[in-house]
Amino acid sequence: MQLSFGKYRAVLLALLVASHAYSQTPQQQEKTYQSKSILRATTRLVVVDAVVLDDKGQPITDLKADDFTVMEDGVPQKISDFSFHHPMATSAPVRQMAANIISNGPQFSSNSCLNIILLDAINTDFSSHAYAQDMLVKYLETNPSIQPTAVFALEGKLTMLHDFTTDTKALRDVVAHFQFQGPTHIPDVYAAASPFQRSGSFQISARGRQLTAQSMLFLARSLAGYPGRKNLIWLSEGFPINLFPEVGGAGGLMSFEDYSPLAERIADELMNAQVALYPIDAAGVSINDRFPAHTAMESMSERTGGKTFFNRNDIDMGIRTSIDDGATYYTLEYYPQNRVWDRKFRNIELKVDRPNTKLGYRRGYFAIRPSLDGTEAAETGFSRALDRDAPTSTAIIFQAGVVLPKAPNDKVVVNFGIDPHDLSFTSESDDQHHASVSCVVWAYASKGDPVRSEGESNATVKEAVYQQIMHSYFPCQRSIALKRGHYILRLGVLDNTTNLIGTSTTQIDIP
Repeated sequence: MQLSFGKYRAVLLALLVASHAYSQTPQQQEKTYQSKSILRATTRLVVVDAVVLDDKGQPITDLKADDFTVMEDGVPQKISDFSFHHPMATSAPVRQMAANIISNGPQFSSNSCLNIILLDAINTDFSSHAYAQDMLVKYLETNPSIQPTAVFALEGKLTMLHDFTTDTKALRDVVAHFQFQGPTHIPDVYAAASPFQRSGSFQISARGRQLTAQSMLFLARSLAGYPGRKNLIWLSEGFPINLFPEVGGAGGLMSFEDYSPLAERIADELMNAQVALYPIDAAGVSINDRFPAHTAMESMSERTGGKTFFNRNDIDMGIRTSIDDGATYYTLEYYPQNRVWDRKFRNIELKVDRPNTKLGYRRGYFAIRPSLDGTEAAETGFSRALDRDAPTSTAIIFQAGVVLPKAPNDKVVVNFGIDPHDLSFTSESDDQHHASVSCVVWAYASKGDPVRSEGESNATVKEAVYQQIMHSYFPCQRSIALKRGHYILRLGVLDNTTNLIGTSTTQIDIP
């Protein structure tokens, strides 16, 4: 749908909910309307989260920007932004929306981090997974004070069991009632008898490797829209992607597989999304040697600024330590002095002017030129973000109102109000502002594929309407024909210029 000046103004005025006079200077305009999400999507801003502990393992909380030195490939970098984050006494819920309004805006106001617990059933033996799940339930039953936490399961696919919440009882209930499939890697019935016997003998499969890689990349891109540090607590027996070339043979022929580029890509995506990986060995103490799997997990953890917990039966303590470890941290940002984007890995070294300290931070990044192109995000990424079990995406913030049909042949109408500061507007020689946004609605019934309503809204507006948009929201509307029944609606917005995504979920009943 192409909106001209007149049509766009009519739609905007019809849907407008808030507006106020514009009285800023051009310099203030640029500062006010510059989305940090878009800025990071189109520039090579390097963000480094640092956990700094003293010799007793306690977080140091009184450091200043001048106490840090950031080195990139041995060259000092100028810190452009610095901040300190620590848990507040409570993570208060953001004000509630009206009953008929859906939003993907942050559900909690927190100055610390988010936690994501991943129950990995595809890379874990049956008994080990059951043991780790029990330990997670045990930890949640202590009713710990936690920052907003979400729980995912990796089995036939990546599934969100519960979105971010501080309600440990709700998390405990979904974990306790999660039923995974039967054992797929156990060599004999004796191995299933105890988590302390022959656990950890799972075999890496092409399917497990592919699903793990896709899930890690998807989590990184989904979590990138959330501000601040994210701790990914991964309950698994091992990372199925070997960091070293694998040599095999069949029928007299030698085969050579090198998965290290894929592992590096996953680590880079996690680091860019400010996700620190905390692998916890679901097998606990085991007689089996899982050196390759442990080595890969340790490397991924170290690169992203997390920690590993191996050969310990107190998995619940590992979970507690992982959550507490990343809750207090510093954020440093800089623009690299080296502007040659040669796609090579650049090492980051962080130093602090304080004796007897231990630092945890990302170890580098790949020097890839920032680009607005990316069909993968527009096609595959957007589709995966609209999956029924996918987490909420927040790179594009919006509100939406759902209007149910009043007559049998009427359609469901969804009115989107998109935060314009998250969108990329371009100015061309016609002295008008241009934006291209895809708004979609996927309706999931109890069975079958979703019913879809998709389309683009391409805006071409003059300065006066552009200012109105910036003080209200960018409107978009979709209608969808649904039969009688109960539906889960996945609402999605995609900026076709930057490929940033926003999604949300609601449920409706069609009488």
